[in-house]
Amino acid sequence: MSTTVATLLGLSAGLHAALYGAYKDSPHEDFLLLRFVRELVIASIAAAALVTLGLADEQTPFVLFLSAFALSRIATEFWKLFVRVEPQEGYRIPTQIHWVRGVVHHPVPRLLLGTGFLAAIYGIYCLGKVWPASWPLSLRALIIGLSIGVAEAIAGAYKDGTIEGFYWSKFAKSPTFGALGGLIASGHTGNPLFLLLAAIATMRMFLELLFKILRHDYTPGKFQSLTGPFVEWNYRRRFFLAPYAVTWALYLVLCSHAGW
Repeated sequence: MSTTVATLLGLSAGLHAALYGAYKDSPHEDFLLLRFVRELVIASIAAAALVTLGLADEQTPFVLFLSAFALSRIATEFWKLFVRVEPQEGYRIPTQIHWVRGVVHHPVPRLLLGTGFLAAIYGIYCLGKVWPASWPLSLRALIIGLSIGVAEAIAGAYKDGTIEGFYWSKFAKSPTFGALGGLIASGHTGNPLFLLLAAIATMRMFLELLFKILRHDYTPGKFQSLTGPFVEWNYRRRFFLAPYAVTWALYLVLCSHAGW
């Protein structure tokens, strides 16, 4: 696969993430062009790097698309939780990592916690390498997807549950769609790294679509108010839905061609 094609796939993956973020947050924060472009840039660089470094030589375009999406989400979440500094007064749920006594402001413990975040993802990848090769690929992929889903559910329960309360139905979403993502990825790759990245991407994409985009009454829980101050974006954000649907169509087309 050429670097140009990889970059275009990454651009499409980044567009998917950027459109979702803009649709979700624009009534509360206005449309932030820099954040929109950030997702495009990170995903494009991730896809191009995977091909340039030879890591994705045997991977399908579907897997590369999902891997670029997953890496962009990991990078963005790391930046928001463990690096970025912004006022927290306007948020009901802090956007910076918080500990028992409140938001962690000192950069050193924040980065240490961020290292733990990355180490957990790497640990699941390492576990994916030790499952017996005699096990069916679909089973190994399911376990990898389930593992990252459980890890995300635990992290989400800590981050949001201390404020919103804990709900088993909410906790079960990430493991369920993580396992589904692993199974879908097993039709395209047997590499544990790419199984993990693809499972992360499919899990996030389905969760965002089914429980946020398609919910007419959904408001991001991090904001204090259910209705944001930028009311004009309650209408304008509809224009994000058509290109968002196109990125889903690309997902389906690439998924249906395992041999590409």
